[in-house]
Amino acid sequence: MQEEKKPSRGKVMGLLAVSLVIQSLSSVFIKYAGTYETMSKEFIIFYVLAVGCLGVFAIMWQFLLEWLPLTTAYLRKGILYILILAWSVILFGEKVTIPNIIGSIIIIAGISLHGMDEH
Repeated sequence: MQEEKKPSRGKVMGLLAVSLVIQSLSSVFIKYAGTYETMSKEFIIFYVLAVGCLGVFAIMWQFLLEWLPLTTAYLRKGILYILILAWSVILFGEKVTIPNIIGSIIIIAGISLHGMDEH
């Protein structure tokens, strides 16, 4: 059997970023679904989109775990909370609070510290 070539770290981290954006979009679609009457056509469409995003994310996650240690991949999932916060401001006009900012700083600090530890 031929040995698989591992993609460059940049490509793997790019794929991880894309997978997190896709997963964050599932939250957006669920929020949109909640604005419609339960089981209406629009409600079902947005829920199907949300589940589709989670399905695509799950497949991408399995590939990522072949190329990244679980600790590295899972820690970067913290970015998901920042993405969802950004979507809530951009798409839904929600306000960013001081606790949101503090939490985001803690997430970024943790990822940065882990990144320094890897190198």
